[in-house]
Amino acid sequence: MPGAHHGDMDDAACIWLEARLAEEPHRPTIIMMHQPPFESGIPFIDAYCCRRGARLADIVARYPAVERILCGHIHRFMQLRFGGTMLVTAPSTTTAIALRLHDNAEPASFVEPPAMLLHHWRPQLGLVTHLLPIGSFRGPLHFF
Repeated sequence: MPGAHHGDMDDAACIWLEARLAEEPHRPTIIMMHQPPFESGIPFIDAYCCRRGARLADIVARYPAVERILCGHIHRFMQLRFGGTMLVTAPSTTTAIALRLHDNAEPASFVEPPAMLLHHWRPQLGLVTHLLPIGSFRGPLHFF
């Protein structure tokens, strides 16, 4: 939403997405978006989610070839079943939003180990998502 910190599945966004998915409804597809279209339970970040996410879930449910919905913005790794597919949010490469799940939680973030997601497509298997910490770590160690 121009000038706002949240997203929205407004009519224009829904019409555009439905048209794109209908072009090749059986083609494996990834939907990438900035704000997650659900409330995470972290009240001080949920104010900035993509609103009316149920509209997105309804569209995605009609297209089983949607392999994944990928989101950022929230600076935490989360996954859930959404619209008949998996939705994952990316962890942070900088500070992570504090995991504070109570209604009166004070906004905060922490320096946690940075990480990223790697999505690896294999035609015979589908989309495999890996969580990769970023940094130097001891190893390689002997593998038994």
